Amino acid sequence: MYTTLGKHQMLLALKGTNPTTPITHVGLFDKDAAISTITGVASTDVFTKTAHGLSDGNLVVLSAISGGTGLKAGYPYFIITSAANTFQLSETPGGSAHDFTTDVTAMTLERLVEISGGSPAYARKAIAFNAPVEGLMDDSTNGAVVDVPASTVDYVGLFSAVTAGTLLAIDDVTAELFAAQGTYSVTDAKLNLNQDV
Repeated sequence: MYTTLGKHQMLLALKGTNPTTPITHVGLFDKDAAISTITGVASTDVFTKTAHGLSDGNLVVLSAISGGTGLKAGYPYFIITSAANTFQLSETPGGSAHDFTTDVTAMTLERLVEISGGSPAYARKAIAFNAPVEGLMDDSTNGAVVDVPASTVDYVGLFSAVTAGTLLAIDDVTAELFAAQGTYSVTDAKLNLNQDV
């Protein structure tokens, strides 16, 4: 699923603007425990959940949304204006609040945390792409091997830098549990304008 910034990047490239933040690296995410029974008020775009534990900038995906017209399950959002029991969602880090038009009576979200630690230490790996063919670009790397500490790999992310940088896409993958240090291979990444990643 392309992030909003990833979609904007592709549109600017199509417009003829030289991309300033191309996809250069692949990284991995683990999901935190689901946070459920979240409610939201459409008139303020504010969500409520007692002691939610979220912070500004956290990357989250939504599921089990009751109400909340305008919110998309599985889409990457970022937490903004977090307080002890309230928060808002944005499509970009530090951006404006995402507008939804009906109250949310119940919602679940999961925070995605980039994997870290281990020995050898986790680090994003470089990725490159072949020339596009009919709206699809296949990666030429085919087999980026990432060191992973004991954790679960739930999502693959495409970034504009080896550290920090911009997250331009995420893809939920079949969860893979690592009980101890191991390696995770990203065997086939594609950029597909015909559908999301």
